[in-house]
Amino acid sequence: MQNTERASFHGPFISTETGEEGATFDTVLVNNSTSTLVRSQTRRVEDYLYLFATQPAFKVKATDSPMSILHKSINQQAQSPGSFLDPLKTFLNSHWFIDYILEQSDKITESWYFKPINSQKSHFLESIVHRLRTSTLKRCITLVAMGVIQSFLAGDMTQCLQHRYWVEHIESFAKRELTRDLAPREMQDRRGDWLHIAIMKTLLVQTSNVHQTLRTITPIFLQVVYSDPRLWPNGCNPAYIPLSSVLASELHVLAFFAFMDCTCAMAFGLPHQVEYDTTVYSPPAHSPSHQWAHSTPAHFLLLLADINACRDKSPNAREWREIESCLQTWCFRSGEHTFTESWMTIAWYAVQESWRLALLAYLYMAVCETRSDDPRVQSCIKQVLQVVTIVKDRGLSSAHVSFFVQYLIVGICARTEAHRKVVRDKLSTHNVTRFWIMRAPDFVPVLDHLWHGAAAGGRPIKWSDYMRSREVVLPVIT
Repeated sequence: MQNTERASFHGPFISTETGEEGATFDTVLVNNSTSTLVRSQTRRVEDYLYLFATQPAFKVKATDSPMSILHKSINQQAQSPGSFLDPLKTFLNSHWFIDYILEQSDKITESWYFKPINSQKSHFLESIVHRLRTSTLKRCITLVAMGVIQSFLAGDMTQCLQHRYWVEHIESFAKRELTRDLAPREMQDRRGDWLHIAIMKTLLVQTSNVHQTLRTITPIFLQVVYSDPRLWPNGCNPAYIPLSSVLASELHVLAFFAFMDCTCAMAFGLPHQVEYDTTVYSPPAHSPSHQWAHSTPAHFLLLLADINACRDKSPNAREWREIESCLQTWCFRSGEHTFTESWMTIAWYAVQESWRLALLAYLYMAVCETRSDDPRVQSCIKQVLQVVTIVKDRGLSSAHVSFFVQYLIVGICARTEAHRKVVRDKLSTHNVTRFWIMRAPDFVPVLDHLWHGAAAGGRPIKWSDYMRSREVVLPVIT
């Protein structure tokens, strides 16, 4: 007999134990294929009726947002504090939950500017279903993550406090789980869960706290990576994290951590949290989903990590001329990816070219200590601003092409008011939806300080001038 206290909202509603409600769900997941799970309309209706027939106050519709469902569960618990069934846990353990999450995932992938062919999208959705198989905790994390992402895509920042409440509530539970005596495989899963939660947290905290948050979860990231032999190609140095393997990992949160780490290192001018090996040992079997969600080509993310390491004089860093040569000789491969629309191929070329040019300017400024008036730097930033115009508005999805790195580098190097106005408008725009890796508007005051200080009147500056402005306006909490 279950303890009735488990129905309490503050009780372990995300318990990983296989309870009465969870047994049927897990059995179905193990014994049936993904297609059976997601396409059985009859099962969906039956589950829906069974789940909520005895809980009239907790009505869930397919059109409800994840945050709406979470809010309803709190209200239901408040109205029936002694209820035997936890409405949220019951929902998480229902067959209908899988269908609901896949529908929400479809909405998110539809917001991607770039849409790869169905085989790649199917792989992305299959990875979600696989994640949902293992525990109620993962299902709860996924539900909250969907709510956070959808709020960002809708440009609705009014729910940040609610998001943070749920993230911190689940985080505290995940931490307690890690103190238990778990089997190695289960411990690996729990570490991945905590990493997933903590990465969500970086999207909700103040920009000045992001670096500290990443540093806090770095040990968990390392434990997950080092305990997964699939990430370690033969011949790699165990002292360095194989970045190409991480970016292609089935555990997408690892790629997101690395992406966040490399971006923060560039924007804040601080070292990576970990040392990376940027060697590509073998091409990935599937295109990483972060490429399409954040418009970040994996090839250029490797080069961004290279430049950061070279800037910080890491012992494993490549020589700057080698990085320069890679950027200068890069060629677009038109058949590398197949998209649902032909215009996406042209736009993908423009995104990659904008990365190439921005990273060249960053290399010259941050590594070679070149001044911003250097012809190579000015040529790069002018071309970046031209190339990004190729990425035309295509309905609401156009807002989800992330050019944060490009615009920040252009802003640092910009000498004319025209260029600075473009950067300011793009980074500070609030009337469009943006799911960017960092809060771009927080860097506008940094650029203002630079433009009205060391770079006033179009004066040339060095990378160290940007660093001083960043430290004054956006100090990092360590």
